[in-house]
Amino acid sequence: MFIGHYGPALAAPVLVRTVPLWALFFAVQFIDVVWGVLILAGIEQVRIVPGFTDVSPLDLHHMPYTHSLPGALALSALLGLAYWLIARKARLAGGLLVAAACFSHWLLDLIVHVPDLLLWPGGPMVGFGLWDNLELALGLEVALVIAGLVFYLRATRGKGIIGRIWPFVLVGVLLALEAIHLLGEPPASGEELAMTSLAVFLILTGLAAVADLTRESRA
Repeated sequence: MFIGHYGPALAAPVLVRTVPLWALFFAVQFIDVVWGVLILAGIEQVRIVPGFTDVSPLDLHHMPYTHSLPGALALSALLGLAYWLIARKARLAGGLLVAAACFSHWLLDLIVHVPDLLLWPGGPMVGFGLWDNLELALGLEVALVIAGLVFYLRATRGKGIIGRIWPFVLVGVLLALEAIHLLGEPPASGEELAMTSLAVFLILTGLAAVADLTRESRA
């Protein structure tokens, strides 16, 4: 799952409208942000195997800290707590929403990954394997983003021309990145993948911050 993770981020402002979109964009990829750091540190591991699945060349054979169920729950709670500590409005509701957005990453990964998600340390690995069906996996990703956009447009309104078009620009960037991901050459190494992913997550979080500046809640 790549751009599909951003569907819940786009939809979430319907629930708690004080949480900025940039925080939600960061939250839904926080697990992969930590994963990228641990890949660079040599603590978690990934192999690049072209054709490993129809969608992804990634053999995610060792990621017990970020993508195990306990690890995902711990990271989600940590991020929710951080938001609760720094937020000025709706702290509890916002913290819970950020934690839920973070944990949605693991739930969506469960649908698409082959069994590589630990239920507990030393326990079984799970994954429903939708990445082995390109059409269904891609359809799910796009559907999640479009559904999220619909909810986001209902929850917010543009302050001007930039605000009115920016959500569509943001979704266009996501779709372009998905095309690059599917059609481009696989990364040369796990380290290259980690660095590229971290840069992309940062850029997308910045683009979401532009939406926060140019749009406002309908509440």
